[in-house]
Amino acid sequence: MTGELLAGRYQLEQELGRGGMATVFLATDLRLARRVAVKVMHPGGDASRTERFRREAELVASLKHPNVLEIHDFGEDTARGPFLVCEWVQGETLRELAQRLSPVPAEAAAVLGWALALALGEAHARGVVHRDVKPENVLVARGGPLKLADFGIAALADQERLTSTGAITGSLPYMAPERIDTGAFSPASDVYAVGVILFELCTGSTPHAGKGAAYLATAVLTKDVPHLTELVPGTPEPLSALVSRCLARDSRDRPATGEALAPLLEEVVSRIAGPPAEESRAFFQDPTGYASRRREARFQELLSQGRALLAEGEGARAAKVLNGALALRPDSPEVVALLRERPRARRPRALTVGLAVAGVIAVAGGFGAYWWLTQPPPPAPSAPESQRPPESRSPEAASAPSAASAPPPPQLEAVAAAPEPAAVDSPTVPKKQRPGGKRTVTPRTASTPAGSIGATVASSPPAKPQPAEPVSPTPSSAATTEAPPATEPARPATLKVTVRPWAEVFVDGKSRGYTPRVREVSLAPGEHLLRFVNPLCDTVEEVVQVTAGETVTREVTLQVSKAEALITAPTGARLFIDGVEAGSAPLSGSVYLEHGRHVITARLPGGTALRREVDAVAGRRLEVKLEGTP
Repeated sequence: MTGELLAGRYQLEQELGRGGMATVFLATDLRLARRVAVKVMHPGGDASRTERFRREAELVASLKHPNVLEIHDFGEDTARGPFLVCEWVQGETLRELAQRLSPVPAEAAAVLGWALALALGEAHARGVVHRDVKPENVLVARGGPLKLADFGIAALADQERLTSTGAITGSLPYMAPERIDTGAFSPASDVYAVGVILFELCTGSTPHAGKGAAYLATAVLTKDVPHLTELVPGTPEPLSALVSRCLARDSRDRPATGEALAPLLEEVVSRIAGPPAEESRAFFQDPTGYASRRREARFQELLSQGRALLAEGEGARAAKVLNGALALRPDSPEVVALLRERPRARRPRALTVGLAVAGVIAVAGGFGAYWWLTQPPPPAPSAPESQRPPESRSPEAASAPSAASAPPPPQLEAVAAAPEPAAVDSPTVPKKQRPGGKRTVTPRTASTPAGSIGATVASSPPAKPQPAEPVSPTPSSAATTEAPPATEPARPATLKVTVRPWAEVFVDGKSRGYTPRVREVSLAPGEHLLRFVNPLCDTVEEVVQVTAGETVTREVTLQVSKAEALITAPTGARLFIDGVEAGSAPLSGSVYLEHGRHVITARLPGGTALRREVDAVAGRRLEVKLEGTP
């Protein structure tokens, strides 16, 4: 491949990427002595694909904007076929950048969204709707700027289109509701896609993702997207509100165009970060450093908010804010300590409720309750540390959380979950006669709260603790006191998947996400049913058997389904599909078309021709009527 000359001008150097329709190469333009990216259509393409290439070059060549990938040339090589030549961007896709910066700070997401809206504003101003805005079609150059690319399925907003109802082309997670419902598109459809990208940058996933294509389509049409402030604590309200507006199910509730969206995002950047031009320059010059600084500032802000809420006794709100801080810095000891202290805010309320309940019992229980309450407590050797007066506690015990404010240690939780009946019903029964089997009890110390045992059996006096007796390490005693060793869990297996063109990956009926974003899947040892689903392709299923620690690779090529077309034309007219004659009207039945755009022509006996362009959707049926004057 290296050194191959394309059309006598472009010397191919290396492959940059491959898609379902074309391969992109890094090349040198020998005539102008510059490096370019060359998009070469895969061999065997039909006339509709060539037309799509030509149309993309024609549309993008009319757009001149710093945030739109520039097209230099369009041509056809005798060996390779049609190709596009565009500027070479040294950088990465927005998908790759987002994965590298994850979690993406809100300020960085707003800067990226603003640049993307500027690019769409230029396209929409010229009547061009992109129709496939997604992170893979957004390039981020080193040092900036952001470039919107791949206008291959773009369309003119006022173009006459003959398609079947529901004929849609694009990427499902980024499609607006009206596109899924009727196939209709407008600049507001692109605005919806920008909203999805902003949502994904901030949360790490697209709205409604994770339950399959059918669920996703239904949810987009019927369910509102949660606000970012609910999902990501600390998200600035101006950004959350604008993203919700972009994701409105009714297109009339969104900003109408990229031109309308850009100033709104510019205002958001100004409010949550600083002057947009300066913030944009700082981000693109050093995305990693910018994101790190913004994450640290956000972390400190959430930490301060969490402390303030704890001081006010707002435990639930504090936990939500502190969990947001923990997502930014998972190893933060300050956040962990505050989260452990959180229940202290509820201690006065629990005490108040307990006293109220005791009062009700005393009033309602009459003499029996009075007698029970007035009986002296049974003698005990000593009270637990947590029940002693503050002046008699040790400093260590005074600083430890009480039983009502902190969860018991794991050993006490196990005891509280299954208390011994004999310990409640008959405290005087000797230990060796108590039923309930063997168990290990951790002695209570000043640093070990009494926890839920006392709360669970408060009506029964505690059993008098027995002094521990030394036990000789004989095999029989070890068998009665030591728990069996835990079995080490088996290591998961790894499934590496490559699917062309793309698919949603299901394992045992559960979605694991979409390729190419999903490249590896962890599997438990055993047998699993794999299913690869693309709405435009035939579904592929297979059973895989994996062992612990094994790595399994699967490369799957999905077969694109064909569309069924019923063509109606004047009797005797010769019918052509993409320049290839298909017979004379009326045809005996339907014809089957590859997924994509096609040109259908009917040549009348007098020499005149009727011509229509249609979008064929894999697995769908469409009717094409060629009537009247051309």
